[in-house]
Amino acid sequence: MQAHGGWDLGPQFLVWSADPAALVLIPLAALLYARGLASLGSPRRFHDGWRPLAFYLGLASALAALVGPLDHLAGELFLAHMVQHVVLILVAVPLVLLGAPVIPMMRGVPRVVRRNALIPLLKLRPVRAMLRLISQPLVAWSLFVGSFLGWHFALAFETAATNEAVHVLEHASFAIGAYLFWWNIIDPLPLKANLTYLARVPYIFMTVVPNFILGAFLTFAPDAWYGVYAASASRYGMTGLEDQQLAGVIMWIPGSFIIGTALVIDLAMAVRLEQREQLALEAGHSPAPMRPRQPPTSASHG
Repeated sequence: MQAHGGWDLGPQFLVWSADPAALVLIPLAALLYARGLASLGSPRRFHDGWRPLAFYLGLASALAALVGPLDHLAGELFLAHMVQHVVLILVAVPLVLLGAPVIPMMRGVPRVVRRNALIPLLKLRPVRAMLRLISQPLVAWSLFVGSFLGWHFALAFETAATNEAVHVLEHASFAIGAYLFWWNIIDPLPLKANLTYLARVPYIFMTVVPNFILGAFLTFAPDAWYGVYAASASRYGMTGLEDQQLAGVIMWIPGSFIIGTALVIDLAMAVRLEQREQLALEAGHSPAPMRPRQPPTSASHG
């Protein structure tokens, strides 16, 4: 039903579709994490309290984005497509990392698979070199920003919108890029990011800028960029340009707000750490500097 120039979403909220990879990977991640937590016993140094809740909220967010009415609407409306990606890369991934997933998920893998396949794979020199490379801040940042900018070029965007295999690849690249990006902001305990808290401030700020610019361009563009949404948007009582403008606002304001909030939190933590170190120096103690540890290149939990 459409009234007073509003948008008619009608029964589309009852239509469900799903990213096929999400139907497998999200439940598998939940199972491995739960199994790993159970094997850790109690007390758990890093995983008591709110961290498991953050992890499962992250998975629930990814599930809501990739399985259900939103996934169907993302194929019909650019604004729904943008909501889906904001939830996936700016909500789900950081929540999962806040859940400190490394140890539980490693321990959740069956022992025979962990010892005979996973650990030997992670010990291979090319694999370790690749993990070190892609986790480096400039590489991780480039992959993250490059993925969400690159997929908004018209050819890539419309191919992903019309080809399911490319659509799955798009989501995979978003998730991997976001994981590597947030790794250098959120310490996925017991590991550390590759940047000090102070160095994370420009790292995050460099991400606010392209997100802000792309959102503004989408919002103020004189014409719709993607013909694939022009016909479907009209079924919801809006033009393709109006649909694009709403999508741009979603990327521009909520997207920039989330990244900006991460910047403010990190800056506050950098200041707090600096104050703590200064107090220790004034008290006559010189604390050991906090040095980031590299991401795992092998598993130590047999």
